[in-house]
Amino acid sequence: MRRRVKVLVPLHVTAMWLPVYTDNPLTTGSIGVGVLLKPGAVVEVEAGSGGRGPIPHISAVLKRLGLSASVRFSAPVPLGAGYGLSAAYTLGAALGASALAGRPLIEAAQTAHVVEVEMGTGLGDVIAEFYGGGIEVRVKPGAPGVGVVDKVPHPRRLAALTHVFRREDTSSMLVRLRDALRERGAKLVEKFLEQPTYDSFLELSAEFSRVMGFLTPEVEGRIRRCKKQMHGYYAKKGVLVVLLDVNEVEEVEECLMREGVEVKSFGLSHVGAVVLRE
Repeated sequence: MRRRVKVLVPLHVTAMWLPVYTDNPLTTGSIGVGVLLKPGAVVEVEAGSGGRGPIPHISAVLKRLGLSASVRFSAPVPLGAGYGLSAAYTLGAALGASALAGRPLIEAAQTAHVVEVEMGTGLGDVIAEFYGGGIEVRVKPGAPGVGVVDKVPHPRRLAALTHVFRREDTSSMLVRLRDALRERGAKLVEKFLEQPTYDSFLELSAEFSRVMGFLTPEVEGRIRRCKKQMHGYYAKKGVLVVLLDVNEVEEVEECLMREGVEVKSFGLSHVGAVVLRE
């Protein structure tokens, strides 16, 4: 009988963040806020040899854990756009292989975080995706079990639409934005943490996106005619996120399509990564 598990991992699009670097990858991370989306990544892990795939993270995390497994994965979004997908795949592979081996899942999640930090592909995605929370707030940086995640109360019937307008390597982005994050981004993150409400999130995440150059006049111009039914919007790296009531999704989708903006529809994920035995 084959031994395998399926791991469901939400996507994570950070809205505001401030990198925190230390001499230990477990305490390195970010503070900030982001939205967790479903459906997310599906990672299928089977006991046995394997573990190599299109991204090196999976081989790296299995090697660090000292485990061998065959891993398959899929998601409704592309890598490199800003959905936290490399973290989702890494976390899913680590959790699945550890579950099959009877190992602690917190150890697996911490190892996934270390891999993301050392490969320069993420600072706060793993902890957000491990714990979930709809709209999560990283109030203390670090890996799961080290960092601390809070939640932002938000409207009950909330949905998200996303549009990918470009891609950018995460490590290159962090280098490019180093000064802007330290000088201007930090003030916005601190202002939000003083009043972590939904309205504050909408206002400051859009401002943060503009300051970082993600939310350009061109991008905002393309969605201007459809803003009436939106609660708000922001952009991270190459993905635009629109938040709105579920009852407005169809109308806003049609409006955006008329403007040439093709979108995907998501719910907010209030649970983190889930391991299911098959």
